[in-house]
This record gives sequence, C-alpha cells and structure tokens, in this order.
Amino acid sequence: MSLQDRLHCPGCQGRLAPVPPGELRCTACGRTIPAADGVADFLAGAAPLANDPNRYDADPSIGAAPIGGLPGLVRGAAGNRWPGYLGDVLELGCGVGRMTEALVAAEPMRGLLAVDTAIDKVRSCRQRLLSCGLPGDLRPEFAAVSGSQNAIRDGIADTVLGVDIMARTGDLRGFLATVHRVLRPGGRAWFVVSNRRYRQALCHAMAEAVVQTFARDRVWHDDTRAATAVLARSRLLLVHRGDSQFLAGLDRKHLFDSEVLEDLAKEAGFATAEMIPLSPDPFGANSALEFCVAEGLSETVARAFAPLVASAGQPFFGLLGLQDSSDAMLLWLTKGTGPAVQTFSARPKPALPVFTDACTAAGGPGARWSIELLARETPSGVEVQVGGWCLANADVQWVRLILDNVGANAPVWRPRPDVHEILNAAGLYRPLNALCSGLNALLRFEGVQPANGWCAFRLEVVLTNGIVLSGPAPEALAMDEPCVINQ
Repeated sequence: MSLQDRLHCPGCQGRLAPVPPGELRCTACGRTIPAADGVADFLAGAAPLANDPNRYDADPSIGAAPIGGLPGLVRGAAGNRWPGYLGDVLELGCGVGRMTEALVAAEPMRGLLAVDTAIDKVRSCRQRLLSCGLPGDLRPEFAAVSGSQNAIRDGIADTVLGVDIMARTGDLRGFLATVHRVLRPGGRAWFVVSNRRYRQALCHAMAEAVVQTFARDRVWHDDTRAATAVLARSRLLLVHRGDSQFLAGLDRKHLFDSEVLEDLAKEAGFATAEMIPLSPDPFGANSALEFCVAEGLSETVARAFAPLVASAGQPFFGLLGLQDSSDAMLLWLTKGTGPAVQTFSARPKPALPVFTDACTAAGGPGARWSIELLARETPSGVEVQVGGWCLANADVQWVRLILDNVGANAPVWRPRPDVHEILNAAGLYRPLNALCSGLNALLRFEGVQPANGWCAFRLEVVLTNGIVLSGPAPEALAMDEPCVINQ
C-alpha cells in the first residue's frame, strides 16, 4: 500500500494522487499536501502546541531513550493475544522510531505507516528505518498529521500501536474513536500507558523515603531535593486528574485507572478492552529506579534511593490488586469482525463520602497556609502573583482568589521541603502533601478594574473532593502592596 492508499484529503476525504515533484493532490477539491523525502506533511511544518488535544507525538524522553526490553515486555504481557502476523501496521506517535525499528526487526508485517505530530521526529524515524535495513519488500510510509485532521483512511490497519501517546492526548474519546475507525474488522490495537493507582502508591512511598532520609541526615541533600521535584510533577497529575481544562496546557495530561480506560474503549465501540500489567513490580524497587531515571535523576542516585522506596512503600503497594501491580500497563483492544448491536453501560463510580463540615473533610490536624499575594493593575484587568504554601491531610487542588466576583485558581503542587521540616516534624500531615505544598502562579483577572487601588477580595482553599475551606483574609486587596495571609 502506498501513501495515497492509506491517507486521504483531510478537508473533503477525497482520494490523493501523487504529483511531481513531491506532493499529494486531492482529486476532488485540488488541495495539495507536501510529500518531500517520503514524508507527507499534513501540518505544513507547523509545530504542535502543548494544549493541542489531538497530538500524535510521544513523550520525547521515550522517543529518544533506548527502547530496551519494552518490545519483549509488550509481547509477554499480550501472551496468546499476540498475532502470528501483524499485517498492515499503523504506529501513532512514532517519535524518532526506536519502537518502530524494534518491531520491524522482530515481527513480520505487510506494510507500515508511522505518523507523529512533529515533522522532525517523523523524518528521524524514516532515516532510522532506512539506515537499519528493511526486511523483504517492506516499504514503510510516513506522515506528519494531527488527530483533528481525519487524514487517515478508514480500515487501513490490522494493528495500531503507540507508546506513551495516550498520556499526552487531550481528547481521549476522539483518539479511541479514530483508532476504531482506522482498524479493519478483527484488528487489534495496543498502547503503553501509565497506571494512576500504582503511580500514587509509588509517590507516597518516595515521599516516605525522602522524609526518612532527611530525618536520618538532618539536611536536604541535592538528591532529596531533586526527588521532591520529581514527586511534585507527578502529584500535579494525581491531584488534577480529570480536569481537562487545566490539563490541556500540560505536556503530560493523564495517569489512567484501568476500569475507566477500558470503559472509554468499549464506549468507542471496541469488542474487547483489557488493561494488562506490563511489568509487575509489587514491591516498587524496579519501578522507583526506572521512574527516577526517566524523570532526570542520575542512575547512581536512583539506585541508592530505590531500596528505600521499596522498604517505605510496603503499606502502599500491599493495597494494590494484581491488575494494578505495574506502573506501566498494556491497553489491548480488539475490533469486532462485523456489524453488531452493542449496549454499553459504564461501571458505576463509587459515591464520595459525605462530610458534615469542612474541617472533618480536611482530615486530622487543621489545614495550614501562608499565601503571599502581590496584585497590580494592567490595561486588561488585574494580575496577581501568588506564592507561599498550603497544607492539609486531604489533597488540596486549588487556592482560589476572587476579585470583584471574578475567580481564578492557583494549583498547589510545587516542591516545598522546608514546609515539611518546619510544620511536619511530628508527622501529623502526609509527607507527600507537605513536600509538595507550594504555590507559584500568576493569575489574571480580565476586566477587573480596581476602585481607588483596591478590589473586593475573597480567598478559598478547594480540596479535590469539592470541599471549600476558608479562613481569615482581608475584605479588599490593594494594588502594588505585598499581602501575606496566614492560617
């Protein structure tokens, strides 16, 4: 199959035909697509935006790092689901082609289309495959395309795959619908994704290891500060999961619950959807090592830190079931062989606990905060720089500022090991919450105009369960005057 057999016009879905020198032209509407050096560029060289919900690019750290034993782990997890012949393959988010190269070398296939949202990655993938030598008469095709363009024709693949791409895709329903559409009846798709429950246990275990290290040495080493920064980035995803508007601006947007992702896939029409542990690690030592290295810690530091994580994490990892025993999961999907009537009903979500008051919802000792504000007037409204920290045993999602009835939210997640050292010496608060309690955000209040240099002001602390805490705060906020609010 050639490029024009796998792709169509993203505007009218008309058939594409090759036009020298190096273009594809729609036979229906006349639109042209650059196709230089064997890569169809549907994005015309435009770089993907971080908040594009239809990106097809994988994590750069995944794409650039050696793929190691991942292909073998995928095949082992799939077990007897793995087909003897992959047929026509579509890789979404091919990156620089390390997984592509490994599959081409090891698995028989009829054809291959590798796509990514970043044109430079697609070109790197093509060069890698051409330089490694291709088996038989395989002639892979390449394209730079976004999921919003509907540029891939229906039913062109027997196998669709992607590594870490779903974590970076904002529109998961649209993504899964596209995968279902491009698969042939009886085809299969698989994706490597991250498990939220395991990552949460891993982060709590790492936080325990960090504070135990500090309690032993009574100093914050550079290594423990770096580990705290790693924790903070993961906690941002854990606390804000499901908030599509906030997550849209992040490069990585998702950690997944097995049943939620399976239900989304079945809602998209797949006959079967299974989340399979890719590399079970019930004690967390190997996962901690791999996670720390992937997040930028040196291998020497990670190897010294991983056993502490495994020791401290036994109470957390011991609560996980078999399906959640791995940080990386394999989502395995199959498409039905023909038309069928499906009645889909998502599994009911557990009811949230009902709290009689906000203090009970916060849990344990009372919530504490020290919030630093500096407001200034701009031509379009008011800007407020927010700093400080906010600590509770319950997860804090936002510090919300309300100026003249206009609200804006500052996320609570920045690394603040000093908050743990000063306020949590007795261990009254969860280590993860204390270590990652910092604020650093610039909030904009469009259209708000101060009266005589003041705005009516209200402050709220919003927990992930929806409970709102309040405390002493001034009734008005002055422009250009630092303000510190303590609770």
